[in-house]
Amino acid sequence: SGTSGRPKLAAHREEAVVAHARADAAAMGLGPGDQVVCALPLSGVFGFSTAMAAIAGRGVCLLEPVFDEDQVLADMARHGATHLVGGDDLVARLADAWGRRRRELPAWRWLGIADFAGRAEELAAWAETEFGAVATGVYGSSEVFALAAMWPPEEPAPHRWRAGGRLVSPGMEARVVDPVSRQVLGPSARGELELAGPSVVDAYLGDHEALAAAVSAEGWFATGDLAEVDQEGAITFYCRMGDVLRLRGFLVDPAEIEHRLAAHEAVRSTKVVGIRGPDGGEAAVAFVVPRPGASPDPDELRAWCADTLAGFKVPAAVHLIEDMPTTVGTNGTKIRAGVLREWAQDLATP
Repeated sequence: SGTSGRPKLAAHREEAVVAHARADAAAMGLGPGDQVVCALPLSGVFGFSTAMAAIAGRGVCLLEPVFDEDQVLADMARHGATHLVGGDDLVARLADAWGRRRRELPAWRWLGIADFAGRAEELAAWAETEFGAVATGVYGSSEVFALAAMWPPEEPAPHRWRAGGRLVSPGMEARVVDPVSRQVLGPSARGELELAGPSVVDAYLGDHEALAAAVSAEGWFATGDLAEVDQEGAITFYCRMGDVLRLRGFLVDPAEIEHRLAAHEAVRSTKVVGIRGPDGGEAAVAFVVPRPGASPDPDELRAWCADTLAGFKVPAAVHLIEDMPTTVGTNGTKIRAGVLREWAQDLATP
């Protein structure tokens, strides 16, 4: 688990694993002879679900025992890789390696990308522009399998590049509820995402009480994610409930601010967190890693945000740092938002 640092040990029935793998293969357009890059460890649900989909679609798993971006690109070119799944941290390393030494990847036609570092849209555009691959945001977890949802090719970009999508497994349902009252909300309302159906976790090994806390008596799994579900059941994921910002009474996805900052030519990566402001309310604070050789002025970056964002969404402070604090797990590298909150609070303390 990238959030707790400990294995969740979410257990599923074999029939659910097989059914989900077949549904993923169909959603990904996998067929006999397709080459699926399996660069993530199979002990994590992201790598496991990708490999199972390849097998279910009668494709080939292109296994990478150690992730080396140059070697992965060489193997993709040599074997005619058709499908790739990974977080934006993994894809960014491939994009950087490709920038250093360009290779032809004519067979690559599908990318499933998760937004761990705020660069998913940028990298999805790179894959589509340079290689003609269809890029789609994905959604999932140990409890409902990775690749639980993804957007179909006909969904227009850039919305197709956002985390979420249509549930792939037959029988799965999605809804959002008010995080406090647990009242079910209507279509396109923002709330905590709940999922029900055959892909929901059956047990947490070694922790019997955890299942009762996560899954209701009616079978709804509380994901802990802020999302919307439209009238057709498609999910748009925003962020973890613990990361959502409540600015002047509005629930704000920090990614909205992050995407604006990331569009600045001097910004390589960014993460926005919330802290308690001097008035007792929540304030947004941005951390920015500049591009090599760049040294943007924090006030200039705040003004950049103010050009397109509502005033209450403009970060109260912008801090430049050399690198983001990260945690490395089986599903990829994720930014440690909790550490950034501590830094932001310390920097705000007189």
